[in-house]
Amino acid sequence: MRKFMMVLAIAGTMTGCVSKKKYDETVLEQRRVNEQKDSLVADVLAATQMVTEINADLARVNVLGVSPVSTGDRPLAGKAEERAVLLGKVREVIARLEAAETQVADQKKRIGGLTAERAKLLANLESFSKTIEELKGAAQQQEALITEQKAQIQTLTLRVDTLTQQTTQLTTEKTAVKDTLTRAIDESNVVYYAVGTKDELIKRGIVVSEGTKFLIFGGKSVVAARDLKPELFQRLDRRRDTVLTVPEPTKEYKIVTRQSPTYLGKALTSNGRVKGDLHVSSPAFWDAGKFLILVRD
Repeated sequence: MRKFMMVLAIAGTMTGCVSKKKYDETVLEQRRVNEQKDSLVADVLAATQMVTEINADLARVNVLGVSPVSTGDRPLAGKAEERAVLLGKVREVIARLEAAETQVADQKKRIGGLTAERAKLLANLESFSKTIEELKGAAQQQEALITEQKAQIQTLTLRVDTLTQQTTQLTTEKTAVKDTLTRAIDESNVVYYAVGTKDELIKRGIVVSEGTKFLIFGGKSVVAARDLKPELFQRLDRRRDTVLTVPEPTKEYKIVTRQSPTYLGKALTSNGRVKGDLHVSSPAFWDAGKFLILVRD
């Protein structure tokens, strides 16, 4: 009888030890699962916060638009940089959410049988999985949107660069045409002026003496040479040079070219000469010819 009681006591002690060990393991497993659950909750909350921040940043960048701008101001590059930063954040969120998905799946495998507590934990994990899927979907949509906008910015930047090059080329061509036109106008307003005695001007090849004279018959006159060389004259601009000076203002000079004295500030003398400097009242004075020759008597 005593031996039987001892056997029962030993059996009871062993049963108690086994039950306590199993209990301790269960408590330890529950604690570990709770810790992992808390860590998972923290990760999901952090991912949610990051997605919220990215949504705000993305909305702010979208307000900037992606339209081309003038040459002097080029914010497209700045917008592209902001979107590149956002794209990096979005991809970081996606990576973290995928890691959280893997962690949830591992948790589900370790839960094992469906006790009441574990069933509740499994329900929480299912809720976390759904939340992660939603956040991941939102992040992937943002990734696609940013990638599309990045492509649009690159296309628009290329268009702006092309338009800038075309504008530069047109500006260069316009400047060249303007310079050519200016030179043509300036050249069309160039006139030439020479003054001197008959002998001086004949010697320089500016005038010639024509006609014949025998005794008291016939006569010779001084006229402009047939081939007048511009380098022998003083170069003037008919728009600006309105006062033509003579070396001896007290002397009289004869105009041997075809300009009309109508546009001179002083009238001709009685013998058809001019005296003193010539004051041209209108550029029309030069319409009769670009070369003006005055011969001093």
